[in-house]
Amino acid sequence: MNSLQKETILTLLKTDKINSNYTNNYWFSYKDYLDPTDNFTDFCCECLEGKQEYIILIENLINKDKTAKIFVQVYGLEDKDRVITAETLIIFSKLSLAEIKQIFNEPKDIFPSDIGEETDFWQSAFLIGDNGELISSTKLFHEEQSVYYCWWD
Repeated sequence: MNSLQKETILTLLKTDKINSNYTNNYWFSYKDYLDPTDNFTDFCCECLEGKQEYIILIENLINKDKTAKIFVQVYGLEDKDRVITAETLIIFSKLSLAEIKQIFNEPKDIFPSDIGEETDFWQSAFLIGDNGELISSTKLFHEEQSVYYCWWD
């Protein structure tokens, strides 16, 4: 994650907390968020060393659907605003829900708590782009794809 993305997400999460407004969801490209060298991000309580296993799962999905787009949805700040946390992937894919479940349930050590189809996020989800800009989730969707969530607890 670059410095512009960090500045944007810190501002948004702090503003949401101050206003007690938690209706918006913020996404990052999985490559930006799951960068194993970035200790600003934490996924599923597995800082640094745990990220590579999730990247491998995502790459397995992308190998089966070259058009897939994978995002990480952040949910908060920890450690006095030094780490942003997440535990959910948002998946845009042509694959069926059964195929997605098969890919993510394959490893026995990091299988998700829940996988399902996402239907209600259009107005309140934003990708944080490379320049820190907010991109509406509606601009990411293509008719031939379904949208899924994959969540770890």
